[in-house]
Formats: sequence, structure tokens, C-alpha cells
Amino acid sequence: MNARHAIVLVGLMGSGKTTVGKRIAQELGYPFVDSDDVVASVAGKSVREIFAQDGEARFRQCECDAIKSVLVGRKSSVVLATGGGAVISSENRSLISEQASNVVWLDASVEDLVVRTKQSAARPLLDGDAAATLQSLSNQRSAWYEEVATVRIDTRGKTVAKVCSAVMEAIREGADHE
Repeated sequence: MNARHAIVLVGLMGSGKTTVGKRIAQELGYPFVDSDDVVASVAGKSVREIFAQDGEARFRQCECDAIKSVLVGRKSSVVLATGGGAVISSENRSLISEQASNVVWLDASVEDLVVRTKQSAARPLLDGDAAATLQSLSNQRSAWYEEVATVRIDTRGKTVAKVCSAVMEAIREGADHE
């Protein structure tokens, strides 16, 4: 793998981007960054607070700035977990496509996502009918995930360890073709 490898994980909220990203980063010896953590750190408030106080549009701009700060001009390799809606922005899609060596779409069923996100108060878009919202988000975003992804991992019925193995295998196969 090259000296400045960027692996970006995309997918709906609850698809496992942060969990898988941390494990992949550890296995590769790369730093791990979650774009939501960068946004919250810079803003000095949680993602939920940004949505409530400043609105989704402001959050999306902060998210774009965070992704740019992680990917552009980096001096070392990185694993980046993006927010589920990062692909909404054409600027983010371009940044990710241009800057990442691998873009991994963790594709999960709506049923799995409902179970995984049920316990989290940090997901402002899921207030209300989570299943209907997740289905709608999936319908809206799937084409964008597909647009940026260099590999798609179906997470249905897979443990975190199996998903990580599939991601590592895909990354290694990609590196073999460089």
C-alpha cells in the first residue's frame, strides 16, 4: 500500500462505520478519524446540538470542512468514518473519490439498522419512526454510496469480525491491482 493511503467508510447510520473503521485502523496501524467527532470538536457541541441549534445545513457544512481537513494534504495514512449523510454533498463525493485509495460502503438492511440505532440518542434524524426514516434515507442515498464506493460490503448476517475481514480482503485485493 502506498505511503498515504486513505480508507473512507460510507453507509447509513448504524451500518458499522465507526466500529469497523476503528478495527481496520488498528489492524493497519493507521490513525482513525470519525468525521462526526471532528465536527463536534470544532463546534464545541454535539452533533445533536448542532442540528437543534444551527440546523442540518450548518451541520453539513461543518461535515464538509471536517472531511476536507482529514483528507486533503494529509501527510500519512488514515481511516475515516464519515457520517451517513456525507454523500449528500457533491463536494464531499468529489473529495472522497479524489482523495481516498479505498471507499468502503458498509451496506446494511433497514431491519439491522433499526436494531443497531435504537439505543442511540445521538442520531437526530431518527427521532420518530426510525424504520421509515432509514428506508427513506436508504432510497435517497444508495446511488450516492454506489457512486463513491470502490467496494461494497453487505453486512447482513455478518459479525463485526467478519465485516472487518471482508473489508481487509477487499483493501488488500485493491492494493494488489495498483
